[in-house]
Amino acid sequence: MFSYIFMKILEQRPRSYDRLMERFSSGRALAFKRAAAAELHAAKHVLEIGCGTGELAGMLAAEGVRVDGFDIRPDMVKAAEERILAEDLHDRVSVRLMGVDAMDALAGACYDAVVATLVLSELSEDERHFALRHAARVLKTNGLIVIADEVMPRNFIKKLTYFMARLPLGIFTYLIARKATRPLRSISDELTGAGFRVEKEIRSHGDAFALAVGRLVMKDIG
Repeated sequence: MFSYIFMKILEQRPRSYDRLMERFSSGRALAFKRAAAAELHAAKHVLEIGCGTGELAGMLAAEGVRVDGFDIRPDMVKAAEERILAEDLHDRVSVRLMGVDAMDALAGACYDAVVATLVLSELSEDERHFALRHAARVLKTNGLIVIADEVMPRNFIKKLTYFMARLPLGIFTYLIARKATRPLRSISDELTGAGFRVEKEIRSHGDAFALAVGRLVMKDIG
C-alpha cells in the first residue's frame, strides 16, 4: 500500500520511476507487472492503458507481443519513447500521449488483450466505466483483459487496518503531489458490468491488491 500511494510522488521523476518504485515496494511493483505479463503470453497485439515508462510493454515485447500503449503524463510518454529507442523496440511497441477519455477514438475489435496495472485506482468511477467499456469495444471476440490494482479489503478488520494506515500516507502524498488514488471496491464487479467473464481474481498483500483476468463475453458495446 505504501508504494501505491507514493507512486504519485515518484511519477514526478519519470527517469528514475521504475528504480524507485522497486525500492519503495521491495520488488513488488515489478512482480505485479510480471504477473500481468504472464497472463498475456498468448496475445499477439495488446493495448496498455497507462503505459508509464514502458516497462511492462518492454517485457511483453521481449516475448514477441506487439504493444500499443498510452499515458496522460507527457514525461512518462517521453521516458517510454526513450526506452523504445534504447531497447530498439520500434517494431513492437508504440506509445502516445492520451488519456482514457480519448479511448472512444481507438478502432474497434483490433486487440487480443488489454492490460492496466495500477491505473484504474487513479480514475473516477465514471472514468473507469468509460475505460472498461471501450476496452471491451477494442477487443476481438474472446479478447482478454488483465487488471492489477489496489483494492479495498473485504474483511472488516483488514479494511479498518487498511484505512488507518492509508489515511495519513494519502494526505501526505496529496499535499506533496496534489494527486490521490482510489482503491477499487471490486475489480470483478466492474469487469462483469463491462461485459467480461472473470476467469480469476487473485488477492494479495493483506487483501489490498488484486490481479484480475477477464474474458470478453459481450461484443455489442458502444
